[in-house]
Amino acid sequence: VRIPEGMDVVKAAPLLCAGVTVFNAMRNMKVTAGGVVAIQGLGGLGHLAVQYSRKMGYRTVALSRDGSKKDFAMKLGATDYVDGSKENTAEALQKMGGADLVVVTAPNPSIMGDLVNGCAAGGTVVILAPVGEITVNTIPMILKGISVRGWPSGHALDSEEAIAFAQTHGVECMVEEFPLSKANEAMEHMLSGKVRFRAVLKME
Repeated sequence: VRIPEGMDVVKAAPLLCAGVTVFNAMRNMKVTAGGVVAIQGLGGLGHLAVQYSRKMGYRTVALSRDGSKKDFAMKLGATDYVDGSKENTAEALQKMGGADLVVVTAPNPSIMGDLVNGCAAGGTVVILAPVGEITVNTIPMILKGISVRGWPSGHALDSEEAIAFAQTHGVECMVEEFPLSKANEAMEHMLSGKVRFRAVLKME
């Protein structure tokens, strides 16, 4: 994969995984500019998805169950924020006209199924976080032509395009950098869930 000249390779590295996954999933869902795209989760994938979505020209709704993340989501470029601990997420999305696309980035099976109810007619829920089995209400799927699908990531060219888009439009992954000699420390930090939002090892 070619990295554009002058781009920080530490910031580019996560785009080869998290970045291309959300970028490729969203662009392949064929949502028209100005459409409503909801991003569930604000972690490693989610914080990139919010940025990509906004730069693609979508009304970008960040979904979380933590009100303290609102300011962060808005700084990333979200146009709207739904705190699922205070209001029903699906109902909040319907008040906006329904989501044309819901991008699921956080592995929380208890809330995934209900996101179908937040979709507009013909909308799509694309799941990027593997969690195994989930329960989905098929009635709105049938009545409104809603689909639920997954997306695997992308190949080398997709990665280059995700990186090029990020460089052109100012999409930036938040990383914590570790020297290779501290690989074990980086691993422990990641497994503890403390990394914001990607740990990158750099050759010394």
